[in-house]
Amino acid sequence: MLLAVRFVCRKRRLAAIPLRLPSLAILTWLAIRSLPVAFLTPELRPWLETVLLLVRFYAILQLVVWLTLDLPSALPWWPRPAKILRDLGMLIVAAFITVVVLQEQAKINVVGLVTTSAILTAVIGLAAQESLKDFFAGIVLQIDSPFQEGDFITSGDGIEGWVISLTLMSTRLQHVHGALITLPNSRLWNADTEILRFCPRGPIAREIHVNLDMTLPPERATEILIRVARSNPLVLQTPEPTAFVYAYADHAITYELEVWHEDPTDNGLDILRGQLLAQIWYALERQGSKLPYPVRTLRPMRQPVSSKDAAGYDTQARMDLLAQNVLFSHLSAEQLQQVAPLTRCVRFAAGEAVVIEGEEGDILYQLVEGRIEVTKLLEGGLERKVAELEPGAIFGEMSVFRGEPRSATVRTLQECVLMEVERDDLRVLLEGNPRLVERLAELVSDRRASLSDLSRAKKEAHVNQLVQQMLKIFSGLTGAES
Repeated sequence: MLLAVRFVCRKRRLAAIPLRLPSLAILTWLAIRSLPVAFLTPELRPWLETVLLLVRFYAILQLVVWLTLDLPSALPWWPRPAKILRDLGMLIVAAFITVVVLQEQAKINVVGLVTTSAILTAVIGLAAQESLKDFFAGIVLQIDSPFQEGDFITSGDGIEGWVISLTLMSTRLQHVHGALITLPNSRLWNADTEILRFCPRGPIAREIHVNLDMTLPPERATEILIRVARSNPLVLQTPEPTAFVYAYADHAITYELEVWHEDPTDNGLDILRGQLLAQIWYALERQGSKLPYPVRTLRPMRQPVSSKDAAGYDTQARMDLLAQNVLFSHLSAEQLQQVAPLTRCVRFAAGEAVVIEGEEGDILYQLVEGRIEVTKLLEGGLERKVAELEPGAIFGEMSVFRGEPRSATVRTLQECVLMEVERDDLRVLLEGNPRLVERLAELVSDRRASLSDLSRAKKEAHVNQLVQQMLKIFSGLTGAES
């Protein structure tokens, strides 16, 4: 019967019916009933009946608590009492039942025995001194509620973890490394103990200090730091990340980057800080900057000349990459030689956003090394992955040639090298050459038609519209009127 009820409760996700005390009561009753009659002497029978009666009352008490408190807790409007108060109430009722049964059934005056024995009272009080501290501290912790089950707490002595349970005598924490920590309640309620409480899903602020080159303007430096933080998926967008000058060091300017994320553990901070510092390094390299470091020397040191192409691709390599680009493969060698020196190859860290949906942009990208994914925003702010691109793929041409905002977010899946072709890089080709503009418009339309499965009529209309938009954008370059 009990097993059937427990199966139904589990099936309907209700509080499971307790089995230990009811099962013990049934087994005790069967054991006493199975004893031989000769064994049940007049002296032994009252004690066996007392034991059976106590076990029955304890089982009934547990079933009543389950039926009136635990079972209705599945209802959203039913106020579920705190576990520690429920256990305290059960303990008081069980003690009262024990005193009454022993006095009525076994003729033992427990109250009188305890109150009339000063020595016994003193022994019990001294032996239970620490336990009583934990007991009353547990009650105060439950009433004052400095933390709840599921919270992440850190104490002043360096102990931290997720709160699993708060019982009458102790509090159990789950450490981030998997260990189970059991703390006496009196230790947490100590006046000298400082407890930091974090909600299960944050948000929590983190400060990360970064030393950057003194030649990098502070406004530009803070812009780089904030952009890197916004593109990291672990950083919350609300509250927004901030960055500012923190101090002047002897060889660098120290900036403080403040971000918010959900994980309050030190492990979560290490992961977030590692990703941000790695992405800041790549972002600085793309800007032609390096992280500063102190140098002590007795003679002048010649600094290496910085290359415009941070990823190390020379002009000939970029010409070869342009020749493989579907939009520029028809250009002559002379035209490629004009454009290639103006382009550059840059590197991105894993997880960085190359472009963000909705932002303005005037750069066309060609993937040289690595893999990237393309995502679109859905209703409710959720992102849906729509494509994964391999080396040779291009994106961003509609922002360059039509002036449209980015239509999707492109994020790197691993360290990537991308070639950037800015709108101004095409000046040497498009100046006074409207026929080349029309040719590029046809290629862009062909690419759009292959991706969108446009009909011939729609494709021709798209070409005409794109030519007009490109002539308008590059009107200062081609001499055409808008």
